[in-house]
Amino acid sequence: MRMLPTLLFALVPFASALAEESLAQKAFRDLATLVGEWSGTSANRPLRVSYKLTANGTALVETWTMSATRESMTLYTVDGSRLLATHYCPQGNQPRLVLTEKDKTGRYQFRFMDGTGLQDPGGSHQHACWLQVVSPETFIRSETYIPNHQPGLDGTEKDEPITFHRQPKAK
Repeated sequence: MRMLPTLLFALVPFASALAEESLAQKAFRDLATLVGEWSGTSANRPLRVSYKLTANGTALVETWTMSATRESMTLYTVDGSRLLATHYCPQGNQPRLVLTEKDKTGRYQFRFMDGTGLQDPGGSHQHACWLQVVSPETFIRSETYIPNHQPGLDGTEKDEPITFHRQPKAK
């Protein structure tokens, strides 16, 4: 009987560690606040992006509308201790990126893990991206694409960040 209190005392830190949210879970919860419609501008072109939860709240769908005939989608899902982003590109490839960190500026940094449809040596694919939720009404996002034949980034991301603003809900 004397061992029971000692055993329970030894299990408390273990149970506490299990209850803590992983970075992947925290990031998914933070990114889920983006559910809704957003607009931004890149190279003087209007961009629209929408977010919605699906699969009983376990997947976040990001849909980009570049024009009436051009759309892409990224699906964010937690896989154990990882947050994965699978990008379904209009170029016909599907790179998978993994959350590597939340940096000191608050940016969720994603890096290429693997992908499908990357056989075209003349094509390119998303190799990195970051998102920063600034407020309930604003977020910033940047993507970096590289040629399919290039083995990795040769430095830092080169694409300009785009600031998005939440659009009012349709009545």
